[in-house]
Formats: sequence, structure tokens, C-alpha cells
Amino acid sequence: MTAADGAPRVVVVTGAGSGIGAATAAAFVELGDRVVGLDVAGTAPAGAELVTCDVTDRAAVTAAIDGAAVDGRIDVLANVAGIPQFGRLETITEDVWDRTLAVDLKGPFLTMQAALPYLRTARGSVVNVASVAGRIPNPYVAAYAAAKGGLVHLTRSLAMELAPDGIRVNCVCPGGVDTPLVAEVAKSYPSDLHPRLTDRMNPLLDGTSFMPPAEVAASIVYLSSAAAGYISGAVLALDGMQG
Repeated sequence: MTAADGAPRVVVVTGAGSGIGAATAAAFVELGDRVVGLDVAGTAPAGAELVTCDVTDRAAVTAAIDGAAVDGRIDVLANVAGIPQFGRLETITEDVWDRTLAVDLKGPFLTMQAALPYLRTARGSVVNVASVAGRIPNPYVAAYAAAKGGLVHLTRSLAMELAPDGIRVNCVCPGGVDTPLVAEVAKSYPSDLHPRLTDRMNPLLDGTSFMPPAEVAASIVYLSSAAAGYISGAVLALDGMQG
């Protein structure tokens, strides 16, 4: 896609090294956008530039965002970087709590704050990736739910605050997504929790499957497009009617 001046849009995607972030970066590349991916590891999809960046580090985020801007402009910021958390309340250490909220909530705050001057110039768009766990109760994900619920409300708050600048802020709330991080966490599921977890799977599939990352990427692309020009503060559920 192109910006108002006909130049390729400048798109920043966090967590672009794998999973939803990689699918999102690839989708924007396919549209002809200039895509800069931020990640602590991984490889960028073909056509995207990958910048090593820990989204919990303010200095690293500021440097990466400043380096990504073109002519003082960032048209789209997609905050996809995130980490899962799973376990009973009594097993959550303070380190796990702090790290989950740092990546899943502080990270988007830092990137949005750093990108704000460039988004203002472009009258751009932000799409945050929250979760079904940020909208409805889910057991055994207390830290993750707290972070993603915070991200939902951060999205809504900033949509109102930044509307006078022409900046749209939306979020998507996926259910289970087929990513390497989810697969890794699934290895630690206690057997007695499986029935409760499969109850939360996507009923639009076969009742036990996760959705492909490309489905989430498509929604991010839509919310950042001119076709969604009157949508801001939206919380789009991609959860197969889980709630």
C-alpha cells in the first residue's frame, strides 16, 4: 500500500521473528510496504528488515523506532511481540509476573510512546495484539490475562487521546494461535487441565485446533488500512465465539 503522498507506507512490526509477527510482516511486505521488524531473535520474512530489539528496553526501542522512520513518518505500528504464561497461581514467581507484564504490556507502551511523533506526522495507525484472555476469564494464565487485559484498556484509552492527531488505535484479541511459543508452553500443560483447555479452542475449526497466524495478520492489515479509516478503539475478537 502507499501513503497519501504515494510513497510506500512505513510499517513497524514487533515480534516479527516468528509466529503472528512474522506472518504480519510478510503480509505487509506483500502489499508493497517498507517493513521493519523488531525482535530479540529469529529471521525476518523476505523483503522485511529485522532489527534486534528487546521491547522492554526503552533505549533499544527508541533507537529502533528512530531508525525505522522515513522522512519523519511511521504509518503503521503493529505491536505483536508477546510471551505466554501458564500455570496455577501458586506457581507464578515474581520474575515470571514481571517479565510477562514487561513484554506484553510495557513493550507496547514503550513502542507507542517512541513512535508517537512519527505517527502524528503520518496520521498513522496502531494495532495491538491482545488476547481472548484479555476479554473474558481464562484459568491458569493470571499474569498473561492481567497484561493483555491492560493492553485492551490501554488501546481504548489511547484511541480517545490520540484521535485529535488523526491516529487510530485498535487491537485484536485472538484465541489459540498455532505458533512456536504456544507449542512450547503446551508441553508443560498438566494432564488434568487438558479438558478445560480444549473447551476454549476455536469451535469454528474442529473444536481442538488453533488458528493459523495468517488469520490474525489479515485482521491487523485490515485495521491498519484505509478501509478501516473510521475504526478506532475497536477490540476485535478472533476467538470463534468464545465469548
